This record gives sequence, structure tokens and C-alpha cells, in this order.
Amino acid sequence: MSVEILKSIRQTELEAEQIVKQSVADARQILADAESMAASILEKAEEEALEQSRSIISMAEKEAQAEVEKIMMQAEKECKNIKKQAEKNLDAAVELIIGRIIKIHGNS
Repeated sequence: MSVEILKSIRQTELEAEQIVKQSVADARQILADAESMAASILEKAEEEALEQSRSIISMAEKEAQAEVEKIMMQAEKECKNIKKQAEKNLDAAVELIIGRIIKIHGNS
């Protein structure tokens, strides 16, 4: 009977060793899967961050372009106003110059 008990104990020990080996293998696989998943999540986060930065840059460029167009329109408007003012003063300037020329040549 004691041989039977020893065999049973040995069998139980072997089964326990097998369970430990399987547990270690499972733990390693879980760790490898977790590392792979972490790398995948990190890669996805980087891609999303890159896409978001592209979107922000694109939006900023559109806003900047709109501001440039607004400034250009304002500058064009101011140029037209200056030109109109200059055209109004042109007749008076021509008459002033002609008057001075006539005065200078009239006294000769």
C-alpha cells in the first residue's frame, strides 16, 4: 500500500509541476499579448494624434487664409479711397500748377 501512496503522491507532484509549467507559459503568453496590444494602442494613438495635428494645421491655414483675404480686401478698399481722394485733388492740383505757370510766364 505504501508503494501505491508514493505513486499517487508522485503523480500528484507531476501534475502540479505540469500545472505550474502551463501557468508560466500562460502568463508569458498573456504578457506577450498585453505588450502587443499596448504597442497597437500606442500606434493607433500616434496615428490619431498625427491626424488631429494635420486637421488643426489645416484649420489654422484656412483661418489664416481667410484673415489674409480680409486684410487684402481692406487694403484694396483703402487704396481705392486714397485713389478717389487723389483724383478729387488732381483737378485742383492741375489748376494750381497751370495758374503758377501762367503767372510766371505772364510776368515775363
